[in-house]
Amino acid sequence: MKNLKKVLFSILPVLMLTLVVSCKKDSNETPGDSENKNIKFTVTVDGVEEQDYVSFVFVGASSNNSNTIWKVNGVTKNNETGISLGENDFLGGTKTYVIESITPLKLVTTSQQCLNPGATNPSFKVSFKTEVNGVVVTDDKDFVVTATSDYTHKYDY
Repeated sequence: MKNLKKVLFSILPVLMLTLVVSCKKDSNETPGDSENKNIKFTVTVDGVEEQDYVSFVFVGASSNNSNTIWKVNGVTKNNETGISLGENDFLGGTKTYVIESITPLKLVTTSQQCLNPGATNPSFKVSFKTEVNGVVVTDDKDFVVTATSDYTHKYDY
């Protein structure tokens, strides 16, 4: 049951964004700049081990319907509207990822879930920052994930 919850929480933002984008009214109008936003996420996970659960999902939609909207640590992700990071991404030398839009976006949704079963690793730290048009709107620094304290959020921008 716990694994089903993890899977549903990870894919829910993708399903929600697909529904919102597919139900939009056809129009030749281009949204004004006030409807579009440049997004930058900075995620750091330190001290994670293989038995821990880490999931960060970022999904966006551009006003020009481009499928190439993200870069991760400076590398453009061609034909990807969604980015997903898990514990394996943080087990190696890279502990911090910067995910940025390469084009203004009209809608962005993100979800995070970090769990620690407490087997051999009593805790690990998570930092999550979001900047919208250069303004910091979320800045969770050094949140300690333990067996009794998880980091679980969903944000829409």
